[in-house]
Amino acid sequence: MKPALRNVTPAVVQIATIVEAHRKARRVVIGHFVFFLICVVIALIARRYLKFPPQLSWVIFAIFGLVFAGDLCRLTYRNFQLQRLRAASASSH
Repeated sequence: MKPALRNVTPAVVQIATIVEAHRKARRVVIGHFVFFLICVVIALIARRYLKFPPQLSWVIFAIFGLVFAGDLCRLTYRNFQLQRLRAASASSH
């Protein structure tokens, strides 16, 4: 259980919440990127040994883009929110 914060403004709590969400989104995207690299390596090895066509590589890129686009957009949105809140916080001081 987290200790109770005293004398903390709602803006600071909001920034802390956004920072935590941004870190989580970044970890998810990094994990997806590692998974993507593993898939590309496996696809390239399979293409070479099983004589698959070169289009297999593009299919991997397309599937990655479609499946993980939401997480990439979430990271971009969290980054935008964080920059906006930091700018608003800096201008108010």
